[in-house]
Amino acid sequence: MGTRLTDAQFFGEYLRTDLPGLEEIPTLAEKGDYAACRRLLAAFVRQMAQPDVYFSTLIENPNGETTQTTSSADDAVKNIMTPCGTPHDFGEGPIDWFLNPTYNGYPEWTWQLSRHMEWETMAQAYRKTGDDKYAEATARQLRSWIDQAQAPVPPCEGYETLCWRSLECGIRMSQRWPKVLHTFYNHPAFDDDLWVDFCKSVWEHGERLRRDHRTGNWLIMEMTGLLYIGLQYPCFKLAEEWYTYAETKLNEELFAQVYPDGFQFELSTDYQGAVLHSYGMMLRAQRAYGRPVHPEAARRIEAALLVYVYLMRPNGRVPDINDGWTVDAGYTIASYIDLCPENEVLQWAVSRQKEGTPPAELNHIFENGGLATLRTGWGEDDTWLYFDGGEFGAGHQHEDKLEVLLYADRKMNLVEMERYAYDDSKERQHCLSTAGHNTVQVDGMGQNRRKTYMWKGEIDKKADLQHHFTPEVDSLRAVYNEGYGPEQDKSVTHDRSVYFFKKMAGAMPFAVVVDRLTADAEHDYEVLWHLDAPRLLADGMHLQADTLHLLVPEAPMETAGLSICRGVQFPEMQGWKCNSFLQKDYRPVYAAQYWLHGKDIRWVTVLYPDGGESAVVTGVQASLDVNDTKFTLQMADGTKVELNENDLW
Repeated sequence: MGTRLTDAQFFGEYLRTDLPGLEEIPTLAEKGDYAACRRLLAAFVRQMAQPDVYFSTLIENPNGETTQTTSSADDAVKNIMTPCGTPHDFGEGPIDWFLNPTYNGYPEWTWQLSRHMEWETMAQAYRKTGDDKYAEATARQLRSWIDQAQAPVPPCEGYETLCWRSLECGIRMSQRWPKVLHTFYNHPAFDDDLWVDFCKSVWEHGERLRRDHRTGNWLIMEMTGLLYIGLQYPCFKLAEEWYTYAETKLNEELFAQVYPDGFQFELSTDYQGAVLHSYGMMLRAQRAYGRPVHPEAARRIEAALLVYVYLMRPNGRVPDINDGWTVDAGYTIASYIDLCPENEVLQWAVSRQKEGTPPAELNHIFENGGLATLRTGWGEDDTWLYFDGGEFGAGHQHEDKLEVLLYADRKMNLVEMERYAYDDSKERQHCLSTAGHNTVQVDGMGQNRRKTYMWKGEIDKKADLQHHFTPEVDSLRAVYNEGYGPEQDKSVTHDRSVYFFKKMAGAMPFAVVVDRLTADAEHDYEVLWHLDAPRLLADGMHLQADTLHLLVPEAPMETAGLSICRGVQFPEMQGWKCNSFLQKDYRPVYAAQYWLHGKDIRWVTVLYPDGGESAVVTGVQASLDVNDTKFTLQMADGTKVELNENDLW
């Protein structure tokens, strides 16, 4: 069908004709000579392109512009497209941009097909090789998309339509289509008609982004796309208005969505990166195109980059938090280091600890997000612990408050399900649920903040996470009382304290987790731990994985018990970990389920990261009395170490 805009509308109403090369368009349009109008505009577009300026705005990484390969560009030439990691061969005919070939109708596949990632890949391959096949394939696919994917007629919500979802509109305009323009602007495969229809479609993108944008990380990516239209298409009458609107929104959202502690308010390690990417492009584009930059923007971006340093495990990778991913911290920061060139800590992370200065602190509390990382040092052999004691976040949340993750002996000892594809599968539901994390369920039901939660915009509010650090022991504490199960039963309160013993004589660094569960009636509580290990041995209630001991106190059989599973699908999923966020890409891990029955109970768990026979701590003695604060560690040499929680604060 082509663009919704007619030539009469476009040439008669929406173009600036006071620019050199466009002055004759009003006269020609009045005569109805749109063929001549098209020739003039196409010539202007070819002259308008500023490849040197544009490519200076790209987010570079140490391995070059992108990680895409020539082989994937060759696949794209053959119409083999791979949205969401699932390839589909469209054959020799035109691509059907509305197709969904996934086994369960995964809607993200079709939406992301129109992100046009393959065009970016082919543009890169063309710049490297000069092979015309990449230009010709991109032009052919661009024409088929414009012909099929007509812009929606308003009113149309940003989430609606298969090819014009507002998120994809923003991504296309800031990341994919600018590469097409600045790579192929002079290539004969892109004739006058194609460039004019390209510009008409860009105008329709601007109209939709200005009118139908959404909130959260979507808004940031949408406004980045609108900002790029405003910068790169001075021939549009609305270009400056769109730029000003997008710039204002982006500057507002930088301080409305990014906590003072640096975390984006969705508390996701993946969307942290998506937001950083957009703001990195914004700042670079403003500098490259001679526009002023908000004086505080770089400072808030610097805080957002430091999140990766404070979160990273000893292997340099950050944990998968909420709908996040385990990216390499130094590699990620390297893409933005030019925005904060004087920060010694960021330089240290990028250089793999060869330059710059490590953080002065070992532990870090994200005071607004409520997350904490504890560590024994910044080396590869150090021990690292993560604790979620904070907010639910503004989006992409998992029901996992009070979760603990542990890294020692150069591997993750405690893991979780992590992030799964955004479909409606049981795998997706499991990754969102409490059952897929290291915290507590009640009567077989997980946490349910989602039922009534609403983000209140309190970006400066501090989370209710208590902490106390000493050279020997670091202590953390938080509470969950926001409801369990579909009815959001709030009669149960889960209070979790974590004690990280860094310097106990003869012992490796280890943790003691104390759970206090209080209610107005008796319940079945389930304390969950997920272990990524090739084997798991049980000695009564004690567990030994290759690199971790789980030690718990003795308890009456009617009060406490243990079940272990690995890779279970029925009646419910349990014991799984995602390899990626692609569909069906996950593997089995062990899940230890300590069940407790009672009303008010204290449960003590020792996490000792040593998988051999040399564990110095071999047991723990503790009463189930919820008010008791004492516990005793049994040592391998027969001695006992008596501890009182009150002394650890």
